[in-house]
Amino acid sequence: MTVRKINHEELVKNYDTMIETLEYDSMRSAGKAKLNAEVLVSLHNLRDRYSKKIKAHPVKKEVSNNG
Repeated sequence: MTVRKINHEELVKNYDTMIETLEYDSMRSAGKAKLNAEVLVSLHNLRDRYSKKIKAHPVKKEVSNNG
């Protein structure tokens, strides 16, 4: 069985694009806002879940030479 790595950064970018598209579509029509509401909540939850899996880059601390 092969194991596929998931590119979480790309996945989060795709979720952002889908969210932006649905939010724009919802702004244009009240009926669309009602239809897209549940989907938008689900997409935001998925985006939050996968953005937590992205490893944060370690922050380098600066060391002063004065002591």
